[in-house]
Amino acid sequence: MNQRICLQSWAPLRSIAHSKGEMVSSLLFGETCTVLSSDGEWLHVRVDHDGYLGWIPDLYLSELRGLVVDGWQTVREVGAFFLGEDGDVIALSPGARIPGERVSIEGRVYYYRSGKFLVAGAAAAAKAFLNTPYLWGGRSIWGIDCSGLVQAVGKVMDVAMPRDAYQQAKVGKSCLWEQRRPGMLAYFSNADGKVVHVGILLDDDLIIHAYGKVCIDQLTAQGIVNATSGALTHKLCDLRFWPEELS
Repeated sequence: MNQRICLQSWAPLRSIAHSKGEMVSSLLFGETCTVLSSDGEWLHVRVDHDGYLGWIPDLYLSELRGLVVDGWQTVREVGAFFLGEDGDVIALSPGARIPGERVSIEGRVYYYRSGKFLVAGAAAAAKAFLNTPYLWGGRSIWGIDCSGLVQAVGKVMDVAMPRDAYQQAKVGKSCLWEQRRPGMLAYFSNADGKVVHVGILLDDDLIIHAYGKVCIDQLTAQGIVNATSGALTHKLCDLRFWPEELS
């Protein structure tokens, strides 16, 4: 098995083997992928934690070189980073994975520096991303999309979530509007009934989601009402508990 690992803050995953290709997802520090094929300097990979497929330049990834990734810990802090002995810094987004307090990359030693606070629980973890700019395919504190936000929050809580909103809408237990509670997931559909958006409830009537940026809007039984314009922007189709709440 030809595995590679991302040892930079984040790396884009594209739909085709070209820098102009659509960014469909991304890898965070410490995440691994399996190489399926190559096209020049580009690798066609399958992301190990969610099975997502895409193309990424070979130079963005490192060989495992004996690294054992089992037991790596998820970053649950905002503002964490690795500091190199020469002053080089690798910023870490919540959801990244690290081997411990020290890591060696291409012969350079880096030491972990924790962030200012720990994010815990779905609502609190989501609020750590507040005002992050919307980025299609993004999964980090520097740019994120709606399902990327949910997946990142899931990683912080040790809950494995699929990558896209329509995939996420198939896991966890559905519930009624009257059963809603903070931290649960809300899904929204287009005119054809396909799930195209997702957010996380902050309380009975507020939702945090990635729409232009990670923001907080009003949630009604009909859908999301934009806090600025008052317009209904997304049609509610389902409310779900996180998968681990099924038991």
